[in-house]
Amino acid sequence: MVIRRYTPADACEWDDFVNRSRCGTFLFRRGYMDYHADRFTDCSLMAYNHRGKLIALLPAETQNDCLSSHRGLTYGGWIAPVRHFYGSTMVEVFDSSLEFIRDLGITRLDYKPLPYIYSKTPDEEDIYALFRHGAVQTDCVLSSVIDLRNPAPMNESTRQAIRLAASAGITIHGSADFHSFWKMLEERLATRHNAHPVHTAYEITLLAETFPENIRLIVAKNGEIPVAGAVLYLCDQVIRVQYMASTEYGRRIKALTLLMSELISRCTGRFDFIDMGGSNEPHTNALNTGLLLFKSGLGGRGVAFPAYRINL
Repeated sequence: MVIRRYTPADACEWDDFVNRSRCGTFLFRRGYMDYHADRFTDCSLMAYNHRGKLIALLPAETQNDCLSSHRGLTYGGWIAPVRHFYGSTMVEVFDSSLEFIRDLGITRLDYKPLPYIYSKTPDEEDIYALFRHGAVQTDCVLSSVIDLRNPAPMNESTRQAIRLAASAGITIHGSADFHSFWKMLEERLATRHNAHPVHTAYEITLLAETFPENIRLIVAKNGEIPVAGAVLYLCDQVIRVQYMASTEYGRRIKALTLLMSELISRCTGRFDFIDMGGSNEPHTNALNTGLLLFKSGLGGRGVAFPAYRINL
């Protein structure tokens, strides 16, 4: 097993492998990962077998003496091919990669496995390899996911909210005006959560232009005025709601509930899951119960996004 660091000259080989992998989501393509290259020191790894064939990729970056499976991504971990990759192969990848990064002076690996809903096939060999190396769990985000193949029913409160928004004349539309939505989003995050979006309006617009089939914006309008919206990441069998927000008026008339209901209707039969994201408060392990109840009312059920650490 040979491990080496990714270089920009490897971009085509990297992207081709991602597209053919078990979890070929566009977030792992270099055009997405490299948009924030100025914020992170890339240390992505490529694993080759004894015949020189590329068999696994790890999106990663370094900070001080820590290698992280990329902090700029919601999820990560080793990316494996669909065929001819087994638990024993993953153990060998971990053995070799840990030795490689130890030689770089790295003393800690922070690792975020891929949640099962994002993989085309069972894909948790890395969880076993983490166990073999004495990894400890350091974090867990609880995401709310709607299983479109067998959706949980919406509760009565949610159905009432949908009727309220519909009676107020709210309509749902696709949009390319990320800048207007970003003003709504930034104001909502600042006033309600003392937080800000990970992306800037410029960055999300650039990414949407780079990946037009994967990044979409839908908005709820009162006449011609947007009162709620959501940025969607289309990842094979999963739609992830990357951002959602509403104005104060939109909140009062439950515009976001109607928007999500319409999204569920449009996606059923086309996708397997809608990932509505985590309900953890920023920088804590506490749950935002109001946000969690909103997502649960739409049929969302919990999928854990854990993180692990190996001290070298």
